Amino acid sequence: MPIDTEELIEAIAVLVDNNQIRATFEESAKGAAVVGITTLLGGLLLGPRGLALGGVVGGAVAYAMADDSFRPLGEIILNDLTDTQREQLVQHVTKAVQDVHPTDLAMLLPLIMSNVPVQLTVLNTVKSFAQTNLKLNIID
Repeated sequence: MPIDTEELIEAIAVLVDNNQIRATFEESAKGAAVVGITTLLGGLLLGPRGLALGGVVGGAVAYAMADDSFRPLGEIILNDLTDTQREQLVQHVTKAVQDVHPTDLAMLLPLIMSNVPVQLTVLNTVKSFAQTNLKLNIID
């Protein structure tokens, strides 16, 4: 029986959610820029107190901008990947656990869910895939 992409994707999503891996879409860099600019402006206008005030205001604005942009990676895998990206992810994962020689879904899914070294291999593969192919920042 060939590997069912959907079931494998769901297993991967459960695994990354169980490990509480989250991702963000480049919001951290934008937030840092906002904090830096407001801190600079506060310092120029009000001196040392302005630095503190600018940092606080910039931090609050950055928080508001980034709210809801940090999402569980499992949610992104289940809801946001295109069919092509799903196929690529499945190929990456099956290639990563190639040493085990999974020939069908019946062997692969229990192996992923119960074998810690295989879980670590899958997690590292998924993180690498998300960073390289999806341009996500991963937060463990």
